[in-house]
Amino acid sequence: MLKNSKYISIALFCSTIAYASTAEDTYQNLIAKSLFTSNNIHLQSGWYEFDKTNGDKPDLSNANFVGSYYFGDYADTYRPFIQGGFGFSKIEQDNTDLGRAGSLDDIEFDSTYWKIGAGCNFNPYNEVSFVIGASAMWMNSDDGNFHPQIPLNSSAYDKRVEQLFNQESDSQIYDVYGSVVYHPTINGYKTQFDATLHYVDMEFDHDIKSVDGINVDLRAGFHTHQLTTLMELPVWMEFFTSAVFLDSDLSDVIGFDSAFNAGASLHWKVGPMIHIFDDAFKDVDLSANLQGTISNTDFQGWKASVSFNLLKF
Repeated sequence: MLKNSKYISIALFCSTIAYASTAEDTYQNLIAKSLFTSNNIHLQSGWYEFDKTNGDKPDLSNANFVGSYYFGDYADTYRPFIQGGFGFSKIEQDNTDLGRAGSLDDIEFDSTYWKIGAGCNFNPYNEVSFVIGASAMWMNSDDGNFHPQIPLNSSAYDKRVEQLFNQESDSQIYDVYGSVVYHPTINGYKTQFDATLHYVDMEFDHDIKSVDGINVDLRAGFHTHQLTTLMELPVWMEFFTSAVFLDSDLSDVIGFDSAFNAGASLHWKVGPMIHIFDDAFKDVDLSANLQGTISNTDFQGWKASVSFNLLKF
């Protein structure tokens, strides 16, 4: 009898370990999705749906208010820049199986984040430029947004679930990157082709292990000729495609290994109207942007945004 009790205890212990792993993996995956999409320039400010794992498909929305300012003039060989701003992210997954005695629980993370960064743009040739930079983003997720189907009890596992999904948490993402930009004029059209290599490190709260890896961003686009003027300032369109690729370390946690985007922007050069800081913003344009996203896995979405842009080269 004692021998059988020993086996039962071992089985219960192993079961608790497995369930804890499920809860921790779910927490890490959801937070990682918020961190990465909020940080990535091609995915931020969008609405996305991810492939389902142990529950309904996670839905994510993000609003990003992060901008960059490049010092110096258009023709300068070196142009240092700074970056900063804030944003909001919300991700939710319903009917999530965390191994809680048949309970299918609803999870939601409402997050606020701050981002800062800096770097330098190097323009050795008329049509080629290089960018190096680094950024850090800190994300805080509110408490009280976990909705269990069956109320949490006093077991060690339910206490861990309470800590992960129903308490405030802080996470960070650090990004070191380098870009090559080729921007020739082809048949009278301004074009831009760029490739960016990122080293990304994501840090999580509640003793969840960090994840780091490499991701690559590619982009190609062209500007139309001037379409019209508004308040005597030029208006034009830009059409573009881009792609985001993740290595296996990142994709295993975030939930996709590649994403492909296509979109258009309507630009209005408003800089000449901004007469502050010795016309430091003379190259700024205001743009309205629309983009669709698909993936080779079940990840899709779209983004719409309004932004101020300052020429990088």
